[in-house]
Amino acid sequence: MPARRATAAEVRPLRTRILRPTWTERLATYPEDEAPDTFHAAGFTPGSDEVHGTATIYPEAPPAERRGEIPEAAYAEGAAFRLRGMATSDEARGTGIGRDLLMACFAHVREADGRYLWCNARIGAVGFYERMGLQTVGPEFPIEGIGPHFVMWRAL
Repeated sequence: MPARRATAAEVRPLRTRILRPTWTERLATYPEDEAPDTFHAAGFTPGSDEVHGTATIYPEAPPAERRGEIPEAAYAEGAAFRLRGMATSDEARGTGIGRDLLMACFAHVREADGRYLWCNARIGAVGFYERMGLQTVGPEFPIEGIGPHFVMWRAL
């Protein structure tokens, strides 16, 4: 089953389990989760209605410190969307769910008249994002309690 639009409530449990496993007292919630222009995608394994993949995007300009490395057009209002909370369950890795989720996000950006997608990518996900056409900009940086990341982006 391809990825489909979902609610924040549908994607938070997997997002928390995979990306914030030590958060035992709360779910991985983003301030933008309930904003009207936020898009959540959920992915499923064949024959299952359990969420095995998740991605969230919303309009946000790339980091100001990457200006000059990412096209200036990405900094216009509504031009760029930020990808957060992308995760797949262990059992779903390698099944194409991640690709389906990202393709759904790309389609949503285009439908919303956006032109760019960017994210803070964990080191372990950089190869996947590169295969999906994103490129790394700037140096590696840490996110406290999570680990090293790179800013990545793609024009759509």
